[in-house]
Amino acid sequence: MMLGTLALAGCTSAGPQVQEKDAATRAHALWENRTAYVGDNSKVTALTTEAGFGAMGSHTISLHTTTPPYVATLAYDALDKPFDTVDFTTPVTLLLGTVANLDRVEVRSGSDTFALTSKEASAKLGFDVKDLGRDEAKLTAFLESVND
Repeated sequence: MMLGTLALAGCTSAGPQVQEKDAATRAHALWENRTAYVGDNSKVTALTTEAGFGAMGSHTISLHTTTPPYVATLAYDALDKPFDTVDFTTPVTLLLGTVANLDRVEVRSGSDTFALTSKEASAKLGFDVKDLGRDEAKLTAFLESVND
């Protein structure tokens, strides 16, 4: 049985290491943790770390898993940079792509919010964002493109 909303503590100790990994290594780590369900909290927590959220500051994760749309919310207690200078697009896209039934990701800090849906991410990419969780080569190529 799925929980309606689940709150998890985010970990920041592994965050900076994520940025140092090359695209293939990072893609493989994301690939190994991809999941069909947003309710798989251990996989979603690992994916948020590998996507790069931990490197941004201390956060908690809330998962809405009861009814669609399925949402992951990352709430930052403290960000390392001002909210409006952080580009959340890549880590949010990675999370949307590697959690098959995830419909929306929200990132919050105080009164600031960034949100992206699977449909919006797919439009920006020019292909279905869920392909990132179905094709490891496409996932690697995406990471190479954002690392350039």
